[in-house]
Amino acid sequence: MAITGDRGRGRRLLATALTTALTTASAVLLGGVAAGTVAAQPLPVNVDPFYRAPDGFESTDPGTILRSREVQLAALTVLPVHVRSWQLLYRTTDLFGQPTVAATTVAIPEGASTSHGRPLVSHQFFYDSTSPACAPSYVLQQGGGLPALEGVHSTVEYLELAASISQGYAINVPDYEGLNGHLAVAKEPGYLVLDSVRAAESFQPLGLDGANTPVALWGYSGGGMGSGWAAEMQPGYAPELNVKGIALGAPVSDVESLLHVNGSMFASLIGVGIASLRNAYPEFAETTEKYLTPEGRAVMDRTANQCLVRNVLNLMFTDYQRMLTIPIADYLALPEIKEVFDSTVLGSNPPTAPTMVYQGVYDEAVPWYTNDRMVQRWCDGGASVYYKRDHLSEHLTLTTLGMADAFNWIKSRLAPGAADPSGCRTDDVITMLGSLDALATQTEIELNAAFGALGWPIGPQER
Repeated sequence: MAITGDRGRGRRLLATALTTALTTASAVLLGGVAAGTVAAQPLPVNVDPFYRAPDGFESTDPGTILRSREVQLAALTVLPVHVRSWQLLYRTTDLFGQPTVAATTVAIPEGASTSHGRPLVSHQFFYDSTSPACAPSYVLQQGGGLPALEGVHSTVEYLELAASISQGYAINVPDYEGLNGHLAVAKEPGYLVLDSVRAAESFQPLGLDGANTPVALWGYSGGGMGSGWAAEMQPGYAPELNVKGIALGAPVSDVESLLHVNGSMFASLIGVGIASLRNAYPEFAETTEKYLTPEGRAVMDRTANQCLVRNVLNLMFTDYQRMLTIPIADYLALPEIKEVFDSTVLGSNPPTAPTMVYQGVYDEAVPWYTNDRMVQRWCDGGASVYYKRDHLSEHLTLTTLGMADAFNWIKSRLAPGAADPSGCRTDDVITMLGSLDALATQTEIELNAAFGALGWPIGPQER
């Protein structure tokens, strides 16, 4: 195992980050932080007319913006973040290849000049719920209150948004599960992510350079799964996009493999996955209904209407065998069930954009061997993959401990004139936060996020 990095450069970065922190802290303390006015609670997604597809949308091209509005983003739904932000409703494609609509949230630094282009980072959140009330477009808005705090885990990924904004990048946060909460399905997350990028690139207030815009995709866990589908589908579905890099943290590359968490603290992942597939595939739903016990049916219905945190707490250590009238192995062997689970496995279509995959070897939720297999299949197909295996982190900690290293890789891919890597490489490290470069970047990320939540503008002040 090895941890590599330029120690001299890392020390300089760490010193710069700490100096920036002290300067910013002094300015905040001396100047004071203006208290933001709490916005009125936004309408829930299922009743907000913004999300309704307009007549005739089917005839538009994928990625066409159908509706837009300015919104106020906030940390913990209360603390306004000073960025310029909007929501876009756009035309996209569902898992059966039919026209549908989805929403995305886009933003640029408050001080950004739109007279020139900038890179775009598409952040796929791990909101992991079939309930539309948990979508990022809702929970990121100021004033969501208790309903938005139901999806507060998405606020964890506010750190990543602050990282991208601090570099002057535009950000894109799609509701890649769509209006019906299709989390664990095949293909559809890829359509929704790629079409959200198309929509963002054409949205004039962002000032992007259209299809020439350098793009990075980034997601962890369920967000890694959504990003993985986008990675596989981009060459055929959206070849015009200038995707410079894709970072996937502990992606769920094989939905059926989640069954190993049955009876564990992560048992909710099974319920969320089956609830999503039951919601998306009619034959899967019909077959599942035949073998669910009354308790199982009630659990699935309840799971489908709750956000991840509540499901985790309610379903911890649940044994799903008692939800079925037949053994789990027999249920998985049913043709209507097996066909769907087989379709959700990533690895068949190697991405053409350079890709980074990072995975905790002791991840108790997403098995390391599933991503070993996905990476190997991609590499055999000619993809360029940098695979990093962390021997200290598990699923919950790698979200943060792997963030800085992944973001450093994204920045290297979005740097002007960056050469495309070729071939595959696997590094085993003790921890992804073990280099001075990563520590400096993590410090910078957390400080930017903290001061952004306190009302301090982050990112370059170009105007």
